[in-house]
Amino acid sequence: MSSKELSNEESVAKKPNSNSEPEEKEDENGPGETDLVMRDGFPALRIPGTKWKPMVDGEEPIPRHQFWAGDDVIQFNPIHLETIREDCKTVFTARDKPDGQAYSAGQTFFLPAKMKPRCALEGLVKEIFNKHTAHLEKGTFSFEHSGAEWWTLVMDSEKDEKPQSTGDDGEDEDEEDEVGLHFDADYELEEQASNILLHPRLATVTYISNYGAPTVVLSQRSPPIDDVKKTTLEKGIEKAWLSHPKVGKHIAFDGRLLHGAPALYFPSRKHSEGDEPKAKRQKVETVRYTLLVNIWLNHWVLDAALLDEEVCSQLKTPWEETGGNLKGDDTYKPPFVWNNVDLGQAPTIEKQKLAPSTVDPAGEDEIALCNYNVTVKYNPAMAECHVASALAPTSELELAKGTITLHVGEELPSDDEGDE
Repeated sequence: MSSKELSNEESVAKKPNSNSEPEEKEDENGPGETDLVMRDGFPALRIPGTKWKPMVDGEEPIPRHQFWAGDDVIQFNPIHLETIREDCKTVFTARDKPDGQAYSAGQTFFLPAKMKPRCALEGLVKEIFNKHTAHLEKGTFSFEHSGAEWWTLVMDSEKDEKPQSTGDDGEDEDEEDEVGLHFDADYELEEQASNILLHPRLATVTYISNYGAPTVVLSQRSPPIDDVKKTTLEKGIEKAWLSHPKVGKHIAFDGRLLHGAPALYFPSRKHSEGDEPKAKRQKVETVRYTLLVNIWLNHWVLDAALLDEEVCSQLKTPWEETGGNLKGDDTYKPPFVWNNVDLGQAPTIEKQKLAPSTVDPAGEDEIALCNYNVTVKYNPAMAECHVASALAPTSELELAKGTITLHVGEELPSDDEGDE
């Protein structure tokens, strides 16, 4: 793949034809429809009213917020909630990982913007894509070359046999299932074109249970294309957002941001509910169900494919297309409804401050990031991290200098990264 740099970290390259995208004659005044033009880590939007002219200057209409969150965005039909969870289990592949490692690898699927959903999960994926792009002027993106990358995570802390870690109080505490910090990107493209990290416009998480560690989103963006040594990762992280699971809750954030679910440092809120008897704790929900959907505009993820038809046929939740009763069943009730929410309005989020400890920092993790070994240091006291996590269902943390830091080590062989 050939590429060249443009201003403002923009680049243009010919897309590999791995998704059988139609080849069309290039516009003599600029890139063709199947050319990939990058702007600040995204596939560039298009200027409405032009053929394929990329939007490389001025303010962009998406993403509208660094981070957005809303409770009860999606109302799941109670009679279908369990089958939706069963469907999540059926398509879940992220557990195929080496023993002892965080959830950091798994197959993802792709639903083209013009394709009709075949099942309830694809219907929800399509709804999420449509809601987050509805405000865009016609011509901003090509429906033929856009879509939603999606996957599910199902993490059962009771079923898994996990080692125990010792908390700062000296007592053993269960280590919840974790999702390591990562960037969402087209990693197959990165393998074909070294040092090009292309991100979705938006990353979203939809919660289908009330259990589990919060999603943690950091204000750290991925390194620009000219940062070969990834030194910009060490400049400091100023903010973090924490989102605890709740059925129907939906969050969306800039697809270039570092995120995950580091449960050891930011655990579920159950840890703040007091010392309940063990027998009582075992009766509560212990499975964390999430649907992850990335919004890709003017690009198809190279190694994400349609959900296999055989798998699709195994899914249990009834599905009929909106606006029509295809099966003639008057008793059909949709498995979910998108409630009336304003995705353009900034969310009201409780804020707090978090600072490093000079005495007893919480700890550090080693992760693979941008093909480098990176050490993540959580420098507040562990107890302070846990207090911050327990504060609210959704919170914004103002991080003092040195609170959470990244330290870039040796370069590693390319490998897949990320899941939530």
